[in-house]
Amino acid sequence: MQPKISDTRQIILMGMSFYGDPFDTHSGWDEENHIGRLYKRFMGYLSQHPEAVQKHSQCHAMYEVHIYNDETQEKGVFEVFVGMECCEKDIKDVPVELSVKVLPSTQYAIFTFSGEQINSDWEKVLQTWLAASDYRTSYSYNFQYYDERFKGLDHLGESVLDVYIPIEKAT
Repeated sequence: MQPKISDTRQIILMGMSFYGDPFDTHSGWDEENHIGRLYKRFMGYLSQHPEAVQKHSQCHAMYEVHIYNDETQEKGVFEVFVGMECCEKDIKDVPVELSVKVLPSTQYAIFTFSGEQINSDWEKVLQTWLAASDYRTSYSYNFQYYDERFKGLDHLGESVLDVYIPIEKAT
C-alpha cells in the first residue's frame, strides 16, 4: 500500500486524553477499551456543551492521536488524545475540561483504509512501508482522521479512515 505524501499546516486540537495501555481491558475496535471509553467521555461532554463545538471547532471531523514515548515499547503505554480541530485565536477560551494539542506543521504519509482493512493490523502496514521507504518518522505520534466517511464501529465495512504518520527524508 502506497500512501499519499503531503505537507500539512500546524493543527490545533481540543479534546481529552488517556495515558496507559488502552487495550488492557479489551483489545481491537471495541467501545469498552480505554479508547472507546475516552470517545464516550468526550462525546458526552460535547453533547452536554454543544456551544464548545459551535464556538471553537473548525470542523466536525474527529482526530485520534497516539503519542508514544520511551515506555511505549517496554510497557505498551502511550497517550491517546481524542479531539476536534480549533482556531489558534480560540485557545485561550477552550473550556477547562478540555486539553489542547498542537501538532506541528510537517510532512505526512497518509494511508487510507477502508472496510475490513480498518480492522486489520494496519500498524504493521505502516511500519513495513516506513522501513522500505526513504523516510523516517519525524515525531513520535500518529493520528487517525475520522470524517463523514467513517460510519461507526457497527459499520466498519462501509467506512473509510485516514492514518497520518509525520515523516521526513531519511539521511
